Amino acid sequence: MTFYKFAVGFVLTVAMIAVLGLSALVFSSRDFQFGVAQISPSTNGLISFAALDAADRQIQQLEGESAGPRGELLEIDQQIASLDAQVESAEASTNEARAEMVGAIANIETRANVQTAESAAADMTAQGLSQRVNALAARPGLPPADQQGVAQLRSQVQQLAEQEEALDDRGAERSALVARQRLVSGQVAEANRRVFALQQSVVPDYEHYTRVRGEAYALRNLSPLGASAFLAQGHPALLSTVLVLLMGALGSLLYLFPAYLNRPVPVTMAEIVVRLIFGMCAALAFYVLANAAIAGFSIASSVTQATTSSTLNPFTVSLVGIVAGVLSEDIAKWIQDRGRGIFQQGGVAAAAPTAAAEPAPGGGLVNNQAIS
Repeated sequence: MTFYKFAVGFVLTVAMIAVLGLSALVFSSRDFQFGVAQISPSTNGLISFAALDAADRQIQQLEGESAGPRGELLEIDQQIASLDAQVESAEASTNEARAEMVGAIANIETRANVQTAESAAADMTAQGLSQRVNALAARPGLPPADQQGVAQLRSQVQQLAEQEEALDDRGAERSALVARQRLVSGQVAEANRRVFALQQSVVPDYEHYTRVRGEAYALRNLSPLGASAFLAQGHPALLSTVLVLLMGALGSLLYLFPAYLNRPVPVTMAEIVVRLIFGMCAALAFYVLANAAIAGFSIASSVTQATTSSTLNPFTVSLVGIVAGVLSEDIAKWIQDRGRGIFQQGGVAAAAPTAAAEPAPGGGLVNNQAIS
């Protein structure tokens, strides 16, 4: 191996490392923008990291200030839930005891031939039942068994009255808790409103703020010296264009490396430079032509199709650039043929056959020997 060939291989290696590094940075930034646009379309994939940091600091401060009310609100909610469960259980037990007492009083009244008014019979409170029990106790001629039943009913009515009083106390306690809950909820709601306003200043669809923040911090923490985060704040159209150019250069290198290893004619320094530039130009031309074709198809078919840069998948953009870089001569020849066909169909006179058959000065678009 000659020193010149070694130098060519070294230049190819350095060029490949540089293109791969730049491509990785630009691709990660563009992929981040594409993901953010999918999560929150209103952002168009653009997020200000400075605004995100400022909003995050203020949100953390607000959450720290409202930590006390939030904890108190959670405690009140738990107390109300526990109190409701206790009241429900006590009411069930009280209603069951009341039903048994009503049945026992009704049996004694039936045996004693006591006619109870409908209003009195409908009154199932402890006070109403106590009046009916007292009326039975004052009635003369009750059998001993009924007298004993009346005495037991008096004790049960007293217990029922105590249970109803306890339920009233719990109801008052619950009312006090609900009043405190409303007050604390207002404080928490005000803090939440300010938090949502800060989130909306960064991500208009603030419900996606947490996810976007996680994606942004992950990108910045893993990017070398924050380069990817810096690039992610550029316009998606610029990043897509730069990505196409870099992928075109990558495609050219994918063509040059096998040529360097296997081609009988050695690869030269000039060929590396020209091939890289030519691959980038072919990738950009093919990228523009593909987008123009998609836009023309949308107009012809009367279909509204979003063609903004934020909606372009970075994988598709990269594929276009790599293919165009590898097949730069074929792409250029294909574009040349399509363009000649369009102009001929438009009424432009074709060149004379003899002139067309002659090779273009300097080798034309597809002359490998011109750059070898």
